[in-house]
Amino acid sequence: MDILTVLGGGSAYTPGLLQALLAHAALLPLHTVRLYDTDPVRLDLVARLGAGMARSAGAPFKVEPAHSLEDAVRGAGLVLNSTRPGGLAARRIDETLPLEFDIPGQETVGPGGFFYALRSVPEALRVAAAMHALAPGAVLLNYTNPSNIVTQALADQGKVAVIGMCDQSDEDLQALARALGLDGQPTARCNGLNHATWYSELSVGGTPLGPLPATLAAPPEFDEEHQLRFSYALALARAQPPGHWPNSYLPYYLYPQAFVEQARRVGPRSDVVAASLERYYSHFAEQAACAEPKLALYRGAAGFGDLAVNVIRALAAERPRELVLNLPNRGASDAFAADCVIETRVRLSRHGVERLPAPALPASFAPLAGQLERYQRLSARAAAGAALAPRVAALAANPLVADAALAARMLERARAAYGELIAWQA
Repeated sequence: MDILTVLGGGSAYTPGLLQALLAHAALLPLHTVRLYDTDPVRLDLVARLGAGMARSAGAPFKVEPAHSLEDAVRGAGLVLNSTRPGGLAARRIDETLPLEFDIPGQETVGPGGFFYALRSVPEALRVAAAMHALAPGAVLLNYTNPSNIVTQALADQGKVAVIGMCDQSDEDLQALARALGLDGQPTARCNGLNHATWYSELSVGGTPLGPLPATLAAPPEFDEEHQLRFSYALALARAQPPGHWPNSYLPYYLYPQAFVEQARRVGPRSDVVAASLERYYSHFAEQAACAEPKLALYRGAAGFGDLAVNVIRALAAERPRELVLNLPNRGASDAFAADCVIETRVRLSRHGVERLPAPALPASFAPLAGQLERYQRLSARAAAGAALAPRVAALAANPLVADAALAARMLERARAAYGELIAWQA
């Protein structure tokens, strides 16, 4: 595990990841962190910043760029896939095209997530093929969305060992703790599919979560969309016994019209992100020129880097660490097939993965869980190729679409909107 390769290394998220790696450097078995990105200008900038951060911190590992995928993965022990094929231009279409059909526009949920998968799955499979040839035995850590579909496609292909990661469970539980005014680390059991999970036996600082108060507001820093997600998550939680809380993405499936109206009113999130990037990269350039860089700005919450560090530490440790990850079920949950990639709590160490028994899903969620499992499986297969019929069937299986004729119309519209950003059958 001496070499960690970060794909998407020119991203505005990467400096935060590097900062997390440096904070735990003494506990990580790394001597090189390689960065690779298809944007050479941003790659060079972030690599210079990262090298300066590592040098200034006296880190036991160096940060360096690679200029091809093959050079990036060659000899690596871990490859972290954190790419966004198509960039923000494609994300904007993910978020706006579904609205034309009165369906929420979101980059992981619904049609937007499906079109994202049509871009991200082929690239992830290309990475796996390169690793199989040039880094045998390496582990692929998938941070690319939609995490469940990408991880499912990689697991189905079977060329590399893959671990799907998402810090949403940590963010959801921490947000709930802040809303309740509670200190301490939240913990919970977890079962479901990525961005469609239920947390149960929830506790904060070792104290079990009791009945929710009569009124509860979202954390004040939340934007309008996140406040809406929180309010609907609260409504769902009130229908369950104390200690339960849903993933904050579940409301998109259950209250779609509210999110359609909200998105039409405020515009796509991708526009906000695009407008912020100049500020991030200006800060990176300023600090890269300093002898002792001081990172003050980077995209994403600290959880992005923290989860990656926790997984890397666990993979090197003798004693297992409990983490919420995306992996083939293999009997952990009775709600899903054995080879379906689920999101649940596992024990991870250098000896491998120990699956813990997943809690039961709320009975009312079982039908939706079944629909989402079928959609995930069909989408992983459809996104691995370019044939139209499997794509229509997969998109029609999404609960927010649920109609083959509508799926066909959406794909026709998508072909015009995305063009060469997605591979299409001739």
